Amino acid sequence: MAESKQPLMPKTSVAIVTTTRLQEERRRVLDLLYQPILGVSAYSLATVMWRQVSLTADLKVEVTHTDLLALLNISMVTLQDSRQRLEAAGLLRTFENQPDRLPELIYELQQPVSGEMFFKDDLLSLLLLEVVGERQFERLRQAFLPRQLKRDRWHEISKSFLDVFSLDNRLIAAPPKLIEATKAAFNQEETTVEHEQPTAPDFDFGLLSELLKRSYIDLNDLRQYRQLIINEHLLYGIDETEMARYIGDATNLATNKLDANQFKRAIAAAYQGGTTPVVSAPKTVTTQKASESQEEATLIDTAKQYEPMAFLAQIRQQQGGYVASGEQRIVEQIASKQIFSSSVINMLIYEVLIDLNNSTITQRLTDTIANRWAQDGVKTPEDALASIRKFKADRAKPKTTRRRGGTKNIKETLPDWAKSDYQPKKKKTLSKSDQDQFNEQLNKLKKLRDGGD
Repeated sequence: MAESKQPLMPKTSVAIVTTTRLQEERRRVLDLLYQPILGVSAYSLATVMWRQVSLTADLKVEVTHTDLLALLNISMVTLQDSRQRLEAAGLLRTFENQPDRLPELIYELQQPVSGEMFFKDDLLSLLLLEVVGERQFERLRQAFLPRQLKRDRWHEISKSFLDVFSLDNRLIAAPPKLIEATKAAFNQEETTVEHEQPTAPDFDFGLLSELLKRSYIDLNDLRQYRQLIINEHLLYGIDETEMARYIGDATNLATNKLDANQFKRAIAAAYQGGTTPVVSAPKTVTTQKASESQEEATLIDTAKQYEPMAFLAQIRQQQGGYVASGEQRIVEQIASKQIFSSSVINMLIYEVLIDLNNSTITQRLTDTIANRWAQDGVKTPEDALASIRKFKADRAKPKTTRRRGGTKNIKETLPDWAKSDYQPKKKKTLSKSDQDQFNEQLNKLKKLRDGGD
């Protein structure tokens, strides 16, 4: 970002502007979430500027830095530092005016993000955690979590819009130009805050919106489920067309609102029931590091070709079992953190179920491995294998304890899976003639681990 050519002076004239008044709920976010990371001076500067613009009808006021210094009772150095902290937190944009024109600077106040978006922002939430600690962070998180109503036994009788209000069907089918122009103006405004929304590099929300435009779905309401849509895409590899179908099926036709729980249940049921889109056959790996064994190459190749839920479902299918709801929830939680790629999550699933020979995925073990991998900086399946080797090597080392009269080496009793000669038990496989490519690769992997050809 370009630096100002003019030094910040007390006599510098400033215009403080904003587009909307500070909303009550956003003020709560500013007070509870931003204040700890901003510090007293920067927080005070923000509140003073918001107060000043609120005194005018056009949300614009002209002052000098001297006025701000008097209101805040701080030094010029502290004012400059406070301004930079507000800019870094996304609460203020600073502009220089044209030469020889007043005011010299423009401070444009920005609305704080919503509580939900604050906690979804890695930088903001990590800084808050570092400043306030885990206990206060948990209290703040609970304060901003949306409250869920249990409607299981309720029977909705609400009327829809067209049940109550009458409109010409021809106008609905072809809205007047004024309506279209108004929508376009608001859509253009929304693009300026698009950076607040979570994204996925291989998922086109613009295409999804186009696919849903001709339906009765409320696209404005759908924005609040953007993170959920990303999570389902990352977990199952669902493309835009298939996602639009699931959204349409889970939308209440009376209210045009998406039922998030029904949406998640439908996707989970489809994958558990075997009605998911056919997973494309893995491509053959043509290059691998010379040091990698054939076993590891096969595992890495397979992990890279599948989305986590498809990967888990295929393992369970070959074992003759099914994906339990608890396992699905654990994998969803790991994916929602967006710390690991899909291929690394697949390695985590393999480590728990195959390498460690567990009958099911448990929260405690998964969190333990995931935390260790995060600390090791795991980003790829190859990194995951390196972390596994490192952990096993550390566990195999004898521990040294000090006693009176000298030092004595005590070798730990290791679990079977951590021993160098560990051979996992064979899993029961399905005797299906139409075994897909995934099962073939998994069978080859098991043969290699069991010492076969």
